[in-house]
Amino acid sequence: MNGNKRISKKLGAKLALTLLALAIICITAEAQENTAEYWIDRADEYMNNGSIEGAVSAYDEALKIDPDNTTILIHKALELSVLGRVNESSETYERALSLLDENLLKDPNDAKAWQWKATVLGSMKRQNESLAAYEKTLEAFNRRIETDSKDADAWVGKGNSLMNLGKWEEAQDAYNRAIEIDPQDYHTWGRKAEVIGRIGDLNESVEAYDRTIELIPSGNTQELSGYWMSKAEVLAIRGLSDDGPRTDLLEEALTAINHSLELDPKSSSKWHFKATILSELDRKDEAVEAFDEGLRLNPENADNWLWKANLLVEMKRYNESQEAYDKAIELIAENNSEDLALDWLSKGWALNKTGRTDEAQAAFQKSLEFYETAISGNTGNIRLLQQKGLVLFELGRYDEAIEAYDQVLKNSLSLEFDTTAVSAWIGKGDSLRLQGKNEEALEAYNKAIDLGPHYSNAWHGRGEAQKAMGQVGNAGMSFLVADKLGYEE
Repeated sequence: MNGNKRISKKLGAKLALTLLALAIICITAEAQENTAEYWIDRADEYMNNGSIEGAVSAYDEALKIDPDNTTILIHKALELSVLGRVNESSETYERALSLLDENLLKDPNDAKAWQWKATVLGSMKRQNESLAAYEKTLEAFNRRIETDSKDADAWVGKGNSLMNLGKWEEAQDAYNRAIEIDPQDYHTWGRKAEVIGRIGDLNESVEAYDRTIELIPSGNTQELSGYWMSKAEVLAIRGLSDDGPRTDLLEEALTAINHSLELDPKSSSKWHFKATILSELDRKDEAVEAFDEGLRLNPENADNWLWKANLLVEMKRYNESQEAYDKAIELIAENNSEDLALDWLSKGWALNKTGRTDEAQAAFQKSLEFYETAISGNTGNIRLLQQKGLVLFELGRYDEAIEAYDQVLKNSLSLEFDTTAVSAWIGKGDSLRLQGKNEEALEAYNKAIDLGPHYSNAWHGRGEAQKAMGQVGNAGMSFLVADKLGYEE
């Protein structure tokens, strides 16, 4: 009996300790939930799972605990802009900017605060102010380096500032100094790889990315995935050179993005990037599958729907493209006139391909309305004017199209390098030709060819004008050049 009592007491004591341990765990979990760090981690988890709305909600919880945390505010503002909630994003950025200005009044030498301020201003499209803030950031980091030349973090900050100011070679020098001080810092190797990818030797950039990936701890899957993605991007950019696509580099980019997706298969943006590479490799069916996977993970991404729609048009799957265009249009914020205008224009072109001309004309009319709204808020944007000319042409309003193109040409500042001006001359030529003004059209096409001799549609238009004027031999030569340049109806 006494033995049973002792066992009973031991069991009772053990149960009490177990309950106490559980209580401590519960208290710890509750305490964690009451920290901003906990909710920031939750936001990261939501982002990794493709839930931007979930991430925004988590940032809101973090801000209830730490309402003046500028880092959280900036991340929240960024995600709100991705969701198309432009007004909320702007308000959040303004709040962050106000707090940063308060910090800088207290400490004008706070390099990190200047860096965040520059980032926020850039996100708010206040580019001149952003560049001025990056200059201040650079000055602050230089002061830190003067105080301690072995401050690796200051050298990295200096490199980042120089990168944002477009001083890439100086940025590379700064990153090299940081690596001399701390050769195991993979973040600095990553920045060095990025800057070399922009200005230097591709092989050297790839080697730097490989060194970055080698230094990252194996359990850090998110950063490993991110740097595989960055390596894929630099390979893809070089693979899509002006001299024509480099299949070997695009294949390497595809291998890198596949590594990234093995580590982070729930990233819709990485599936989107894989889809674009597959499309460039002419593996279009696989590209559609990759877009679909990205959209399964994040069906609220308007850009993915638009890219998929445009790819389906390339594949001549015009009817299927309509659903994707409609989904993109549905998701774009109402005040985003420029994107809505372009989507309605693209939708109209696809409808024309199916012979649904009445619906196409209605789409072009919607596009025109949105372009007029966009132009009213940005009167100096010649690219928008050029796009408006395209829509007017599709609506058969040729005189108005010519007027729009003439405005583009009048306002273009550097015709030799301005691709918008080339497109305007081509559009003007098309409008004149369809009015039977072939001599004037030919002059416009010739202007376009002078500025952009590789534009196949300029050569084709020139051939049509020459043919209408009875210049059969000249027309044949123009059509031949157009075909060699890859002209497609």
